[in-house]
Amino acid sequence: MPNLLCIAESAEILAAELAGVANRLSVILPWGGLLRGIALPDSAFLNHLRLLCATDATVEFVFSYDERRDVGQQGRLGFAPIKESDVCLLADSYKRAGFRVTSIETISQTDLRSYETTWAKRLSFVRPREIWRVRLTVSIQPPVPHSVT
Repeated sequence: MPNLLCIAESAEILAAELAGVANRLSVILPWGGLLRGIALPDSAFLNHLRLLCATDATVEFVFSYDERRDVGQQGRLGFAPIKESDVCLLADSYKRAGFRVTSIETISQTDLRSYETTWAKRLSFVRPREIWRVRLTVSIQPPVPHSVT
């Protein structure tokens, strides 16, 4: 794609010059801090991601965390799997960070195969696990701070 911008930088320290550059932002099957930032979710972290987005940008997060299979990461990540009862809390956190929630849903492993990543393909063929897809938009872009860090 001629207008694709790939950023190899931690979301917590994105440069202020990147504010408003993304018409579309996708986070597909994150791990570590990126997973924690969108699945807990962390308001400061979400604010950093939102700053990347132009007004009316579309945003998609696809993530999974399995209590049994990912138990070794539980302490490091600091959370347990998301339950249906947590969905309202997720939506509220995204709204506070300036996103408009269009949907939060679980998707099947078959649906996961449509994502063209090696990890998505691998997870789509293992034992079933809960996979969440969050779709958002950015309706109003906040003022650009002097420094995002």
